[in-house]
Amino acid sequence: MKLLLKLVMLAFLAAWTGLAQSTDNAALQALLSEVRQMRLTLEKSVSLAPRLQLLMQRAQMQDQKVARISQQLDELRKQISAETARQLNATQRLEKIEQEISSETDVEHRKQLEDMRAGLKMVAGTGPEQQLRARESEIANSLQTEQAVLDELNGKLDAIERQLEALPATAH
Repeated sequence: MKLLLKLVMLAFLAAWTGLAQSTDNAALQALLSEVRQMRLTLEKSVSLAPRLQLLMQRAQMQDQKVARISQQLDELRKQISAETARQLNATQRLEKIEQEISSETDVEHRKQLEDMRAGLKMVAGTGPEQQLRARESEIANSLQTEQAVLDELNGKLDAIERQLEALPATAH
């Protein structure tokens, strides 16, 4: 009877150990799967980090470049505005002098007015405005090109950000 009891106990123990092993095996497989997912997530985030840092630095430099060109364009536009105002002022003064010349009877004063008119015609009629407008167009085109580069870099940063945000979802 003792032997039979020992055999039953041994059989029960063997059955219980097998059941425990299958439960432990399933838990171990689940744990192993989780570790693999974590490793993949870590590898992906580690591979994205240098790209992210590089893109951020490039975007920062590009942003500074866009700001610098934008400032140049603003300054040039102020210069164009000042030049336009100067030419308008010269044109108005020229019209006034023309009126004074037509009504001036003093020969000496008329001669002075005519000399002033000649100088004002040069100022009113010509000037660096065409050159400034050409330069404005050049800088505006450059700004547009550099802004497009900045937009592209920001798009790449957004894509990496979305990839990083998706990582925790794959780990669960």
